[in-house]
This record gives sequence, structure tokens and C-alpha cells, in this order.
Amino acid sequence: MSALLGEYSFITISAGFTLIAGVILLSNKPRWNDYLAFGAIVVGLIVAWASLHPRQTLLMDDAREVKEMIGAGTPVLLEFQSPYCIRCVSIKPLVDDLELELGDQIHIIRLNVQEQVGMELSPVYGFEFTPTFIYFDSAGNEIWRTIGDFNPQQVRDTIANE
Repeated sequence: MSALLGEYSFITISAGFTLIAGVILLSNKPRWNDYLAFGAIVVGLIVAWASLHPRQTLLMDDAREVKEMIGAGTPVLLEFQSPYCIRCVSIKPLVDDLELELGDQIHIIRLNVQEQVGMELSPVYGFEFTPTFIYFDSAGNEIWRTIGDFNPQQVRDTIANE
């Protein structure tokens, strides 16, 4: 049960509310416009999920690539996330904005803990819970890590002080 509310929380909560709405709809003699409204809700949830859920960094096809980027002269923010983690979904826009703002000053690497690279690197970097952010300086030293929360200003401050 805790797995359903943990890593699959977004899907579980959305499916639960959709199921409740469907039961209420079907028990109240629905008309065609009720079905249309319910369909719009379902489509809206699917669109929200498709546009908001975190994705693994596309270039990270193998664990060696990630390890090579850390300490290669540019700071790295390593994010362990899951597309089913509601907190990961809510933090994604902050990370996206920071990535656009800082450009080449930092590499932001997002690893899905349910894909091969994320599973391989989880024990290497001591990952336990999503989301986990680990900041490495340009020499590859771990400077800080945060679990369950993300403060973009902390990244900006760390880069400014490096």
C-alpha cells in the first residue's frame, strides 16, 4: 500500500478521484453533456501528466556518462526522481526554470530511479528517497544534498561562491 502512495502517488490520487467522479456520474442518470464533461476531465488529467511529469535527461543512456560528467570542469546538479512522485512533479517547473536561467554554468542531470541508469547509480550516490538533489562542484566534490525539497536559490548561491 505504501508503494501506491509513495512512488505512484500522482497516478493513485488521480485515478481515485476519477473513479469517484465516474461513480457519482453514473449513479445520477447522466446525460450526454455529463459524459462529455467527464471525458474532458480524463483528457485533462492525461495532458497534465504528459506535460508535467519529470523525465530522465535524454543524454544519460549509461551510468558511465553520468560519472564522467561529474568532475569534468562544470558543476553538476544530480536529481534522482520518479515520474510517479507527486513532489517530483511539483518541483519540475523550478528545475526547468533554473536550467534555462543558468545555461552552461551547470549541468542538471535528472535520473529516473525506475530506469536502468537510475537503478545503477542509486547505491553509488546513496540515494534513498525521491526527489534527491546532489550538488557537485566542478572538481566532482559533493557540496550538499537535499531530500524531498528543492531551493533554486541554494544552487545560485553555491555557483556564485564557487
